[in-house]
Amino acid sequence: MYFQEESQRFQRLLEKLDGKRVAVIGHVRPDGDCIGSQVALCRILRARGIDAVCVNHHPVPYNLKNFVADTPFFHENDFENDGRIAVAVDCGNLSRLGKSLLEKAFPQGVFAAIDHHETNEYFASEENIVVPTAAATCHLLAAFCLDCGIPIDAVLATALYVGIATDTGQFQYASTSAEVLEIAGSLLRAGASPDFISRELYEQEKFAKLELLQRYLATAKLLADGKLAVAWIPKTAFEETGTTREDADNFVNYLRGTAGVQIACQLEQSHTGVKGSLRGSDDRARVDLLAKKLNGGGHIRAAGFNLDGADLDRDRERIFGVIIDHLRERGLLD
Repeated sequence: MYFQEESQRFQRLLEKLDGKRVAVIGHVRPDGDCIGSQVALCRILRARGIDAVCVNHHPVPYNLKNFVADTPFFHENDFENDGRIAVAVDCGNLSRLGKSLLEKAFPQGVFAAIDHHETNEYFASEENIVVPTAAATCHLLAAFCLDCGIPIDAVLATALYVGIATDTGQFQYASTSAEVLEIAGSLLRAGASPDFISRELYEQEKFAKLELLQRYLATAKLLADGKLAVAWIPKTAFEETGTTREDADNFVNYLRGTAGVQIACQLEQSHTGVKGSLRGSDDRARVDLLAKKLNGGGHIRAAGFNLDGADLDRDRERIFGVIIDHLRERGLLD
C-alpha cells in the first residue's frame, strides 16, 4: 500500500459520509491540484451513492473547465447550502477557503480536510488527513483509490493526473518520486491522456495574454544582489488588455527560472488589497513560511498571500522588504 494508515483513515471517512450531503470545497484562486482533487473526491463520493457537489469561492479557471466534465460544480454566488457539510481539499487553513464562502454557506465550519501542505493548520472538526510529503493532494487521493480498491474511470483518472502533473511542474520538481511516476502510470492505464491534458492546460491561451505578459515583464527587476526577482501587474493592465487575473497565474515562473534567484515574487492589485505569488528555487527559501508572514500560505517552494487593505503602489516596497528580511533569516543573503 502507498499510504496504509492514511488510506484506512480515508476509508473510515467515506463510511462517516455515507448518508450525508456533502460539499467539496477548495482554496481561493484554484489551481490544477485544487480542481483536480475536488472533482476526484466528488466523483468518488457520488460513485458511492453520496450526494456530493463541488463549491468554490472563485470560478474554475478556463483551462481547467474541461476536466470538470459532468461533475456538479458551483461558484459561491450560485450556491445555497441546503444541509450539506463541507469537506475541504488542497487547503492548509480556513482563510484560504474564502471568507465569504465560509460565512455564507458553512458557518458551522469544515467537517473534514484532505491536504498535503506543510503548513496545514488541521482546521477540520472531524478528520484531518494531511501528508506533507505527498507531491499533491491528487497524489494522495489517487493512492487512496489504489490502496482501497476504489474503481478509477477515465474522468477520475484525468482529474487525478491533472493535479499531480501541475503540482510537480509536469514532473520536474523534487517531489517527483518513483512512487509518483508509478501512480501516474496507473492513471494512464485507467484512461488519462497526457496529450489531451497538456493541450488543455498549456495550449489554449488567449492572444491578449501575451500583451499582459509583456506589460508584466516590463516591470521585472532584481533585488537583494540578484537573489530576489520581482514583477507586478500594472493596475490598469487587465482592463486595457481584456484579460483576467487567472491569465497571470503562472507568470511568476518566468522570474523563478532566472539564474541566481532564490525567491520570485509576483504582485497584483486585487479587489480587497494586494495578492502575491511566491516561488522558491529550492527548499531553503521556505516560501510557505514567508507567505505566513504576509497572511498567506502554501508549499515549501510555491505559496501565495493576500494583504487586505494594501495598495500595490503604496505598499510594494514594504512587501519586498519583508521578503529580503526573510532571505537574511534563511541565511540566503548576507
